[in-house]
Amino acid sequence: MVLTIPNMLTLLRLCSVPFFVTALVYKRVGVGLVIFAIAAFTDVLDGYIAKRFDQKSYLGTLLDPLADKALLDGAFVTMALMDYTPPWLTITVVSRDFLLVGGVVLTALFFGGVAEVSPSILGKGTTFLQVVTVLFTLLFHGLGFSTDHALVALEYVTFGATCLSGLDYISRGIRSLSEEL
Repeated sequence: MVLTIPNMLTLLRLCSVPFFVTALVYKRVGVGLVIFAIAAFTDVLDGYIAKRFDQKSYLGTLLDPLADKALLDGAFVTMALMDYTPPWLTITVVSRDFLLVGGVVLTALFFGGVAEVSPSILGKGTTFLQVVTVLFTLLFHGLGFSTDHALVALEYVTFGATCLSGLDYISRGIRSLSEEL
């Protein structure tokens, strides 16, 4: 197995999670913001390189969503514990990811093989909204601003998109299973 540049970038993103969470726990919000922004950029960069230079790999299809979920779930859980973001949003984000990963694992266990889940436009849009929500939340708190209406509105939009994409993935998974049975 050859480790491609996109896979190395994905591993870098995965490895950044403990440093990001540690920065937030120690109230180094600016440092956390920089780490998160770089990690989010590696997600865009690894996808671009994989497509542009035909470096897509099976390992990448497993690692990339794992790194995304670790980074975003780590961000939302830590921000909720620090009272930067509402618990209901964190619970929604983490629950959606738990359902997606759980669905893939259960499908593999009960129906054999590895379930392949391709990201939908709604799923990609939701990930983008979650990243923007984390960036703006950290920016607001890093600069010492109190939560304002724009951030609250962004949280509600992210909540809605997260719920819709979760339902979309569940629906697509059920359809895929019924076609195979």
